[in-house]
Amino acid sequence: MGSNSFHLVIAREQDGSIQILHKEKQLVQLADGLDNDNVLSDAAITRGIACLQEFKQRFSSLPIPQVRMVATYTLRVAKNRDAFLQAAQQVLPYPIEVVSGHEEARLIYSGIAHTQVLAARNLIIDIGGGSTEVVVGSRTRASSLSSLRCGCVSYNQRFFKDGVISAAAFNAALSAADKQFASLSKEYFTGNWDLTLGSSGSVKAICEALLQFFGDDTVTMARLKQLKQKLIAWGHINKIQLDNVDSKRTPLLPAGLAILISFFRRLPVISLEFANGALREGVLYELAGIGTYSDVRQRTVDSLAQLYHIDHQHAEKVRNTAITLFNGVAESWGLQNHRHTLEYAAILHETGIHISSRAHHKHGAYIIANSDMPGFGEQQQQLLARLIGNQRKKLDLERLTLLEPSEKLLSIRLISLLRLAVLLNLGRIASSVHISNVSCTERGLTLALKEPKHRISLFVKDLQREQKQMANVNFELKFSFA
Repeated sequence: MGSNSFHLVIAREQDGSIQILHKEKQLVQLADGLDNDNVLSDAAITRGIACLQEFKQRFSSLPIPQVRMVATYTLRVAKNRDAFLQAAQQVLPYPIEVVSGHEEARLIYSGIAHTQVLAARNLIIDIGGGSTEVVVGSRTRASSLSSLRCGCVSYNQRFFKDGVISAAAFNAALSAADKQFASLSKEYFTGNWDLTLGSSGSVKAICEALLQFFGDDTVTMARLKQLKQKLIAWGHINKIQLDNVDSKRTPLLPAGLAILISFFRRLPVISLEFANGALREGVLYELAGIGTYSDVRQRTVDSLAQLYHIDHQHAEKVRNTAITLFNGVAESWGLQNHRHTLEYAAILHETGIHISSRAHHKHGAYIIANSDMPGFGEQQQQLLARLIGNQRKKLDLERLTLLEPSEKLLSIRLISLLRLAVLLNLGRIASSVHISNVSCTERGLTLALKEPKHRISLFVKDLQREQKQMANVNFELKFSFA
């Protein structure tokens, strides 16, 4: 129950991961009902209770241990919050947890840590409706938690209430936000962040606006200032022309932008990326009792392997072979940063086999390309799907041809390693064909095998077919025998 929106998420725990079954959001703008004395208006209470009455239809039959109701800033500060809580209890017989600012910040960091890979030094900002949480952390552990009294709904009410977007209104909002960020402890001003992330609706809306104007959603101070000038030029909320931004979020854009600009100018931040996870994910993973992995991507791969009943013993054999091949060529081909991608592809290469053994590579590619995969960026997920889809039989020449040259070269090299790893373990229950040496050139790869040619005649035929396939993408495959 946020200061701007109420969110309902119904999910299930599946093989150590969360699967979202249903999501719903209603714009309640609870913070809009707070007066200067922090008394919540009857109209705001009525909006919130009406939303809960509708949400009740979705989940009121669930037992209490499976439900967690969390309220944030507005109910945290409202002097008459008991009036809301008592009315809510009449609608939904579940305890409502009004979390502290520090607990909200902790849950936000936990949600992000569960959904993407974090670095050694992370700085995270979450601009809510009534408060802004700022967190410093290392990997999966938050070290400094802060909650500031500035939010997109409260600042919209204070500085942009009439819908007019002026330089004076922006300056007033920036000045107020500056005072909030200046109150942070010294840990926030050390700089040298490996990763700076922004989460929730306001940052997402700003990223969508930047994407429209600049072609990507990387947030920098220069871009924020340009967006600010565009908003001032439009002059009024009703004149904003942003096709990418949700129309319900647009009125709050100037307030959220002012807070984010203040964040950039008060703290040593160069750029910022959007984080998909936030408070809701933190609540869900804790409710499901799922701990934070040191590597979110590995948890995702392990979960998919369980979900699709991967033959772990065989997958591990293919992985070991793939890494043996990889070690022989990684430095020459510049693949050092892609070791894990090849490993994940080897572990998940038979994901689609329960649908069709004949075309499991195609089904596996579709599953991987369209699954929720916490920890994986879109490009990495698509590369993983591409490897799995080209692990055997004919190469997908049409799609490979459409790739940018560097991406195409990377894909072909990783595909060649995965295809050979699968081929070398084709007997499955038989012992793998052993490699004595791997070498490469810019145009291809040479494989030296320990067995004499006559002992592995069937495998030699497989290799010859593989030579023809790889020749279609101008890749030379050579081999020799003991």
